[in-house]
Amino acid sequence: MPPSDRDSSVENVPVLAPGIPGILRRSLAKLLSSAHLVLSGTTASILVIIFLGSLFVFVALRNHHGDEIRARTVQLTRLSSLIENDIAELEDYHRGFLLTHRSQYFAPFQERRNAMKKRLEELNGRLLDNPVQRKRVIKAEDIVLRWADQVAQPAFLGQGAPSTASDTSSALTLSNASLDQARWILQSLKDEEQILLSQRAGEQEMATQSTQILDSLPKLERAVIEMNKGKRGFLLTNDNGFLETYRRSVENFYRYHAYLTILAGDAPRRTQLLSDIRSNLERWISSSAQPEINAKQQGRDISAMIGNDQSEQLINQIQRTIAEFQRNELASYDAGSSAAVRHRIWSTIGLLTLVLVVALLISSNTYSLALVRRNLSQLGAAEIRIRAIIENTLDGMIIVDRAGTITLMNPAAERLFGCGKHEMLNQAFLTLVPQAYNTEADLQLVDWEEFTKRTGTTVLAVGRTRRHVTFPIEISLAKMTVDQSTLYVAMIRDVTERKRFEREIAAEKENLAVTLRSIGDGVITTDVQGKIIMINQAAEALTGWTAEEAKGHPLKSVFKISIDLAAQTRGHRSTYRNEAYSLLLKLPSNATLVSRDGTEHLIEQVVSPIRDRRNEVAGVVLVFRDIIEREHKQLGLLAGGIAHDFNNLLTAIMGNISLASLLIPATDEMTTRLADAKNASMRARDLAQQLLTFARGGAPIKKTASLTRLVQDTVSFCLRGSQSRSECDLEDNLWPSEIDSGQISQVIANLVVNAEQAMPTGGTLHVTCENFRHGSGKNATVPDLPSGEFVKITIRDEGVGIPEQNLKRIFDPYFTTKPKGNGLGLATAYSIVKHHKGLITVESEVNKGSTFTLYLPAAAHVAVPEETGYAGVKELSGTGRVLIVDDEEAIRTLVEFTLTHLGYKVCSAATALEGVELYRQKLQAGERFDCVILDLTLPGGMGGRDALKLLLEIDPSVNAIVSSGYAMDATMSHYQDFGFRGVITKPYEAAELGRTVREVIESGRIKLVPDLDLQAVG
Repeated sequence: MPPSDRDSSVENVPVLAPGIPGILRRSLAKLLSSAHLVLSGTTASILVIIFLGSLFVFVALRNHHGDEIRARTVQLTRLSSLIENDIAELEDYHRGFLLTHRSQYFAPFQERRNAMKKRLEELNGRLLDNPVQRKRVIKAEDIVLRWADQVAQPAFLGQGAPSTASDTSSALTLSNASLDQARWILQSLKDEEQILLSQRAGEQEMATQSTQILDSLPKLERAVIEMNKGKRGFLLTNDNGFLETYRRSVENFYRYHAYLTILAGDAPRRTQLLSDIRSNLERWISSSAQPEINAKQQGRDISAMIGNDQSEQLINQIQRTIAEFQRNELASYDAGSSAAVRHRIWSTIGLLTLVLVVALLISSNTYSLALVRRNLSQLGAAEIRIRAIIENTLDGMIIVDRAGTITLMNPAAERLFGCGKHEMLNQAFLTLVPQAYNTEADLQLVDWEEFTKRTGTTVLAVGRTRRHVTFPIEISLAKMTVDQSTLYVAMIRDVTERKRFEREIAAEKENLAVTLRSIGDGVITTDVQGKIIMINQAAEALTGWTAEEAKGHPLKSVFKISIDLAAQTRGHRSTYRNEAYSLLLKLPSNATLVSRDGTEHLIEQVVSPIRDRRNEVAGVVLVFRDIIEREHKQLGLLAGGIAHDFNNLLTAIMGNISLASLLIPATDEMTTRLADAKNASMRARDLAQQLLTFARGGAPIKKTASLTRLVQDTVSFCLRGSQSRSECDLEDNLWPSEIDSGQISQVIANLVVNAEQAMPTGGTLHVTCENFRHGSGKNATVPDLPSGEFVKITIRDEGVGIPEQNLKRIFDPYFTTKPKGNGLGLATAYSIVKHHKGLITVESEVNKGSTFTLYLPAAAHVAVPEETGYAGVKELSGTGRVLIVDDEEAIRTLVEFTLTHLGYKVCSAATALEGVELYRQKLQAGERFDCVILDLTLPGGMGGRDALKLLLEIDPSVNAIVSSGYAMDATMSHYQDFGFRGVITKPYEAAELGRTVREVIESGRIKLVPDLDLQAVG
């Protein structure tokens, strides 16, 4: 050891007296050294604390035990007094009965007896720790109950009523003698407890006063009972001994009353109750007791006086008042005792706490210097750590005071907002965060008071740098209190990248949703348990479930196919790990799907697994399609192709027939043959159009027209040569309608033909046309019909009718009850009316006929264009250059021949590119074509619509007519939207061709600068 250390260690050893022995001297020196002084002081403090604490606990327990003994003594004394009162009251009721022989005393006697018995049981329960006193109480109980059962109760029941004065006197003597011993036992018990209570009550003035009052109140009540009992004894026996008892009881009452008045002191409630007791007693003495005693002494009859209930009522009133006084005083005593106990406990706790505090202060003084130095060191290290955390955290942290002023910014926040060091101190927080999103996700200006209410939550806001560049941020606001000052800690994070990722994810989800909505096949995805996660629109249409309804449901409850999927799953559950594997292995490729409304669809399906990163099956994706619908589409494509070629052939046939009709005289015999050939061609055209309308739902080429002439002509034509006749009732001012005349004529023709076939022996077909306004809401009379103006067409026959079971299926494709029917007539009619945004309904009764009603939207305020008729070649002729582009040579030849005879110069081309190039050459040569007829479908990949785009680039004022056998194509029904000036549907007649070409050329000459929607074309 170095000398300096050795010297310092010697200096730290305290100097002790030389007379102390060596071992003790060394021990004391070690304990009092600086190294062990803290430990010694702490040990001494702990011993002192333990001693003082034990002392105070002992005192507190002793006081608590004394309080328990005092409370027990008070209760025993009170119970003894109450039992004495009960005995006296029983005697009083007994004497009252002996005096008056009135049975009304028996009920209160029994109640008092039961109450006394309960009090004796309670007294015995409180004397369990004192067997001697308990035996004495049991003896007293036995004496009193034996008297009540053997003496009093037989008297009440008429078994021992005295008949003479001697019998009465002996009964009373027996009564008093049998009860004196019980009263003596209770009085001795009360005296013993009173001695103990006096010893304990000296500790507290309140307890002494309350105890004396509680002790005196039963005596006061007993004096009242003894007065009444002595009076009744004197009235029964005329014995002066009872009269002397009565007078002593009166003296005792006034003595106890005066004593209680002194004890009551300045308590108004106590004084008032004592005053009421005295006044009632004096009223009883003056009105009842004294007159009865005087009458007995004078030998007068007292029967009338003792029969008065006023005496009994006054006595009961006095006893009730005393009982109320006793209850109040007992409650006051209990409250005071509890308060005293609480005061003593709190005083003890306070003193013990004070001792502990002093002891702790003594102990802490020994640690203070070392602890202060160590704490300062720890605080310094903690401050360094906290500052390092604040300065190096990646998120920005800003501390703001209650007024919204910045008090601290860490370097990350300064970099985030582009501030210099300490540049933003004492600046407003709203300078950096001007806007935030509220709970409704709306961006609004930040109000600091409102913003502080969002403490404990994460808020999306807009941050602003010192250069006023805004960016999205996320703020977590926390509240803290430092030195009684409220501060707010804002943790700020730049969420620009996260927002970009969220937008990209949202865009991907939207793209996926659009893709799924666009897919014509049904798609359902499930989790590994077979619960549906997603379902697209096609699947909704086939299953009848919406995406919201189906989500979370088992696949089996939504995707119901005719095989027993549940049974197969149960049969193979042991071999499959989960529902997803069951779906992958057990779903057949073809099945019948039953939708929610019971509709059946023949489908084909493919099930593929969804795998997670661990290549485990996490679910399945089910893709399915309606085979019938696909076959319908394929049938539509096939029908369209056949109809296109068929219409091309019909165009050549009908064109040549109509051209021949124009060229030969009207009186020639061949005119009739040509008309028959033309009608046959028209029937072939209608058949092709009917097939197309059903298979592909052809869009109507609408024009404003009147239905009057159309209905008359169609009905007349269809019933020509049949046994049926028609009755047409057509409204005079029938509204026009925007219709495809050919399609509506086809609908009426189908209905008329069906009606005619339903009347094989002939009949009358009733046809009506009228204007119809349909209301909305409660005013609606036709279900599924929107409000508005309609033309109502009713066709009613007198045929065999339609059975009720077939009414719901008559519009289904291929449904027919005719041996040679094809089931397309009514299905086609329904499709056409639906495309016209109308409604068709049916009512039928077997053997009475059927009624079909058509509702077609009216164009009430649109004028019907006048029809222009052409009688011959002269009226159809014109001048100009015409280019016909069609892949059918027969059609090109027909058009060229027809238009040449009508006065036009015609050129032709077989393909679109050839036609465009020919138009370019003629335009450059100054021989511009006045009209171009373009077939919609051309070989080589470019059709008439694409060819028009190129022609418009060459000549924006080109006059083009679209021609096709595909009447359902949108280009035919909305040709103006694509830049065409006219439309002609194959097959067409020569007159129709000449009229359309003439109208287009004339309109192009009038309107020199065409107003074409080039954007629509492109």
